[in-house]
Amino acid sequence: MAAAEGWRRFELGATVTGTVSLIPRPGAIGILVDVDGVQGFVDVLSLPRQVESWPAVGTTTTFEVLTRRPGQIRLWPLDPAFRDGSFDNGVSAEEWLARKARYPVGTLLTAVVSDAYVSDGSYTVRYVGGWSRLEEDGELPEVGSTAGYEVVRHLDTTRRTLLRPAGT
Repeated sequence: MAAAEGWRRFELGATVTGTVSLIPRPGAIGILVDVDGVQGFVDVLSLPRQVESWPAVGTTTTFEVLTRRPGQIRLWPLDPAFRDGSFDNGVSAEEWLARKARYPVGTLLTAVVSDAYVSDGSYTVRYVGGWSRLEEDGELPEVGSTAGYEVVRHLDTTRRTLLRPAGT
């Protein structure tokens, strides 16, 4: 596998270990993280407001993979000391428990494509009580189209539900 394609091996929602490699503009952009030779990025909005609380270059810690795009994975710090608050996607603890109970792993549901991003080959689907971000290697589905999806996993840290097209 070419180094440029290495980002594909990290699944959405995966827990990865990485080392902070660069802080380009402290307080303004975020941090770059080396994850087994692949560039990871943590957005400034995910990091503590006080730059002094950011992980220093050389710090090794764990992250959740939020999104992937060619050459880079976007990360969420799992150590609460290295983030600003929670990343709960606006879902209360009660709502999260109810969503997991309504849609256990393996559940088939119907969702509508609400957004499509040609830049990274991802798209968002919305279903009763939630939403999910998916990736597509080929042609993206049309915004407004409806299809069946299967619940693959629940990510408690970020309160996200991972889906895949039904039958894949």
